Amino acid sequence: MNNNDFRAGLSEFLVYFVDVIIVLFSIYITFMLRYNFEPPSYNFDSFILSAPWIAIAYLLLMFVFGLNDILKQSLGETIYSVFLTIASLMFITAFITFFLRGFSYPRLVLILSTLMQFLLLSVWRGIVWKIRRRAHGIKTSLVIGNEATESISKKLILKQRDLYRIKYICSDKSKNLNRYLDEVDVVFMCNDIDLNLKKDVVDRCLTGRKSIYIIPDIYEIALLNSKLSKADDIPMLKVKKLGLTMEQKLLKRMLDICLSLVALVIASPVMLVMAVLIKKQDGGNIFYKQERVTEDEEKFDVLKFRTMVMNAEKLSGPVLAGEDDPRITKLGRFMRSTRIDELPQIINILKGEMSLVGPRPERPFFVEQFKNEIPDYKYRTTVKAGLTGLAQVWGKYSTTPEDKVRYDIMYIKNYSILLDLKLILQTIKIMFMKESSAGVANEEYPLEKLAETFSQDIKIDKE
Repeated sequence: MNNNDFRAGLSEFLVYFVDVIIVLFSIYITFMLRYNFEPPSYNFDSFILSAPWIAIAYLLLMFVFGLNDILKQSLGETIYSVFLTIASLMFITAFITFFLRGFSYPRLVLILSTLMQFLLLSVWRGIVWKIRRRAHGIKTSLVIGNEATESISKKLILKQRDLYRIKYICSDKSKNLNRYLDEVDVVFMCNDIDLNLKKDVVDRCLTGRKSIYIIPDIYEIALLNSKLSKADDIPMLKVKKLGLTMEQKLLKRMLDICLSLVALVIASPVMLVMAVLIKKQDGGNIFYKQERVTEDEEKFDVLKFRTMVMNAEKLSGPVLAGEDDPRITKLGRFMRSTRIDELPQIINILKGEMSLVGPRPERPFFVEQFKNEIPDYKYRTTVKAGLTGLAQVWGKYSTTPEDKVRYDIMYIKNYSILLDLKLILQTIKIMFMKESSAGVANEEYPLEKLAETFSQDIKIDKE
């Protein structure tokens, strides 16, 4: 391990250590204030007994809600992650103290310590965010690719211009590629370039100790979680087959049944209110059934709350809904932005037609269309369709079908029960994160105009 890696690891440890100190100190000081610095032993012992478990629960929640990697989050997203972490921790703390029979753990202490944890952690994590942004600085960058360069360049300019400044954009045919590589700190490599060139670029970046980001195709994704093997003394990588084993399918089904039953009970009041509002809105149908495709391209009727006007596709035919689709009702727009329209799919999950986590089910019409346009699309039906998934948590409504397919295949390659649980919790986080409509609209502008707007002097070399 070199000095930079050691310092980075030590820095991470110190941040987490201070986090845990803040979490436990907040509870301790709340106890002291509640009892005028003389808490009864039977009360305080409850805290001492549960403290290690509270610390472990915080660290797990911190990773689930993304506080382990805040560099590329905005400050607002970081504070939001702190809120979700601490709110979840409050319920888990109550459960821990009940499980440990800590009935003398006062509810007032639980509530006040949660407020203190949120305030102190928000300030502390805000400081950490600022320090890390300053330490990272703005890295000069090179984008290599052909047709795909414009899309990634726009996103870097719009979303991460305070971390990366694009200096060059070039194709895989550029004669100046080696010079560009020498002059930048970070390289972004698109998936539409020659495989041999990818190998050369990776080699030069590793030698020059430069950071490199690769948009993967099926070849790179297939290598994820490959198992080290050998033939006699020849090292090999065994590429795992796409799909789940029988044991994984059984465990996943058990998890689906247990969690969907709980979810149905919790969501029932919300679903009842939505049903009344939809009926009151225009007197039309409450639910909307639509044929979708799941595992092995089997078809089923997905159930959703109706978010569009009645008979929306009678004239338009099957078309994907846009961001400002006039067919979407006002109530429907709210339900879509909060994912409430998907709640009836809990019934599809209980019936075994869907899973809680997996690639989103698509209509047969679009499946055939995407299979012709995106060669890797066929791989996403090797598992059961899901209510949420990696594409929904890491992507957004405007994410391209190609990128959603990449997320879906990466989910299948990395599947585990723990990953499912993590994605379910992270879905709660993205439910209330409304996408910036201004940012999406800006992506429609030509690259040159965006670069000029945000004062980025970019040399574009397509020769």
